[in-house]
Amino acid sequence: MSSEFRVAEFYSGIGGMHFSLKEAGIDSEVVRAFDINTVANEVYKHNFPGVPVMQRSIESLPMSLFEALRADLWTMSPPCQPYTRQGLQKGSEDQRAKSFLFIIDLLARVQRKPTYILMENVAGFEKSDTRALFLRQLVRVGYRFEEYLLNPLQLCYPNSRTRYYLLAKLDAEPRECSDDAEFPARFRHDVPGANLIPPASDAEGHVDFEKGVWHHDEVRQVKEFMQNLTTEESLPYRLNPRVLEKHGYVHDVVTPESRRTCCFTKGYTHYAEGTGSILQLEGAVGKDEMTLENTRYFTPREVANLMGFPADFTLPENTSIRQGYRLLGNSLSVSIVSVLMDYLVRRM
Repeated sequence: MSSEFRVAEFYSGIGGMHFSLKEAGIDSEVVRAFDINTVANEVYKHNFPGVPVMQRSIESLPMSLFEALRADLWTMSPPCQPYTRQGLQKGSEDQRAKSFLFIIDLLARVQRKPTYILMENVAGFEKSDTRALFLRQLVRVGYRFEEYLLNPLQLCYPNSRTRYYLLAKLDAEPRECSDDAEFPARFRHDVPGANLIPPASDAEGHVDFEKGVWHHDEVRQVKEFMQNLTTEESLPYRLNPRVLEKHGYVHDVVTPESRRTCCFTKGYTHYAEGTGSILQLEGAVGKDEMTLENTRYFTPREVANLMGFPADFTLPENTSIRQGYRLLGNSLSVSIVSVLMDYLVRRM
C-alpha cells in the first residue's frame, strides 16, 4: 500500500481508527480528522500532530471540502447514543444521528467517493432503522458490504466489548433499492484470514458474547495488561470507602489471573454497575474480603492496553483521570478494527 492511499477519519475521537491503520501496517495518509469534542481533539493532536483536525459539525461543511478530501477510505464511528440498549433507542429520530444521516446522503452526492468504508458502532445498531437507511444507500451507490458482530475476547484480549462493524467496497453495480427494502440479519463472527476464537452460542445457534461461557486458555490474563504501580501511584485509583462498603457487591470484580473484563464505558468510576470491571489484587473473588488496599480501579493506561492501544499512545499531561476514562469509553477496540482494516483493504 503506497502513501498515496488517503484516509478521512470521521468522528475521530482519540484516534482509534488511526492507530488501527498503523497496527494493520497500512501505509497511508490521514488527510483530515473530524470531531466536535474539544478534549478528544487535543488527545488526537497530541498523538498525531501532523493531521489537520476539524472541529465543526459535519453537516455544516461545504461539499467542496468533501470533494477535496479525495480519500480512498472513510472511517467512522458515529454517536452511539441513539442505538444503545440503555438509551431510548430513537434511532434516526435522535438528533445525535443527524450527522451520520448527512454522511449517508453525502455518499450519493459526492463525486469522488471512497473506495472503502469502515463503520463501527454499538451492538444494537444492527436493529435500528439507521442501518436500513445506510444499507439502502450503499446498494444504490454501488458498494458491496459485509456486517460483523465481534468481541476482543475472540483475539485473546481479556475484555468483552461487543460491537457492530460494517465494511464496504465500491466495486458493485449500482442498483435500485426501494425506501422500504429490508436486509436480513447476517452478521459474521469471524474475519477471513484472521485467527479468531468462535463465540459461544446456545442450542439454537444464537450468539451472546456477554453471557457466553468461554473455555479458552488462549485468552490472555489481565495481569499482562496491568501497570506495576507503587502504593503511592495506586492511591488515585482506590475505591471510595463508602462505595466499597455499600456498592462493592454490584461491581464486576476480576483478579490479575482473570481472562475477562467487562466493557469499559465513559461512566467508569462514576457508576458502579455496567461500566467496567474493578481489580482485586489479592485473594479470591467472593471468598476473600475486598479492602481499600487490595481493590482498585483499572488505570486509563490499563484500559487502553485492554482495548489494544499501542504503548506509544499517550494522553496529554493535563488530561484528568476522569477525562481519560470518558475518552476511552467512547473509543474503540484497536485490536479488532486493525484486523478488519487489514481484511478490507487487502483481501475483501
